[in-house]
Order: sequence, then C-alpha cells, then structure tokens
Amino acid sequence: MSIRGDLQRPRYFISIAAELASVHPRTLRIYEEEGLLCPQRRNNLRLYSEADIRRVRIIRFLTRRQGVNLAGVKVILQLEALGKIRVYDLFDGTDVERYVEEDEPQPVRASTEGTRDRR
Repeated sequence: MSIRGDLQRPRYFISIAAELASVHPRTLRIYEEEGLLCPQRRNNLRLYSEADIRRVRIIRFLTRRQGVNLAGVKVILQLEALGKIRVYDLFDGTDVERYVEEDEPQPVRASTEGTRDRR
C-alpha cells in the first residue's frame, strides 16, 4: 500500500480522532456539518484517517492561530484542493508545520498545586 493510501485509510473512531487532534468530538461533528471534513462511515460510525487528523490540525491552526472563521477556512481549503494556493505558502511554513505536526504548543500555566489560601 502506498504512503498516501495509508494516510487515507480510515482507522479511528471519533473519540480517538478527537483526542489525536486535541479537539472535542463535537468539534469534529461541527467541521463535518460545515463541510470542512468528510470522514468515511461504516455502519453509521464515523471513521477518521491520518489525513483527516492532519486536516483538523490545519483547521485549528487557521482558526486559533490565524483567526480565520470557518467560512474563511472553507474557502482556503477549497482553493488548496484546486491547487490555487497552499496553506504552507500563505503563512509561515515552519509555524504551520510545528502546529500541524507537533500539535499546538500549550501555554505555560502557573502551578497552583501545593499553595494554600493563607487568610
């Protein structure tokens, strides 16, 4: 099987796909409703491929990092599918790669563990 074919092979249920993409399962359903994602179905179960997970991460990059709304994301992805543009060319390629491949860097939070309310 080719690498591309392997990336397209449906293998994850929605709960696993959501965890891999660091989103809520409802987010995946919304992306599907908006026409941004089209997972394969077997016996009425959504099955996501590695390519689907990557697409979700690109959508997250566009919405969270670049501030694009879902309608704008849809246009960008349609233009990319037509070969008119590439997301990696529109934005800093290393930023996109880091966000998509390594997942979004998490903000550092101050730890409150071990502290007490001293009133």
